[in-house]
Amino acid sequence: MTTFGQGKLSNSFTIMYLIIDANTSYFALIGRKMLNELRAIVSIPHLKIKFPSLTGEIVTVKADQK
Repeated sequence: MTTFGQGKLSNSFTIMYLIIDANTSYFALIGRKMLNELRAIVSIPHLKIKFPSLTGEIVTVKADQK
């Protein structure tokens, strides 16, 4: 189970991960299928993903470049 967001502003999904040894700045790569299930909108320049929670509110997940 993976949870996106926190508390009431979250959604949880069962995800199968493929673990690889790679030199990358990302912790995880989320594929189109998962983004579609989340009904997510991705903004690469802003490093954000927005998706509706189960209550209909918009959840924002923000990345940190540090």
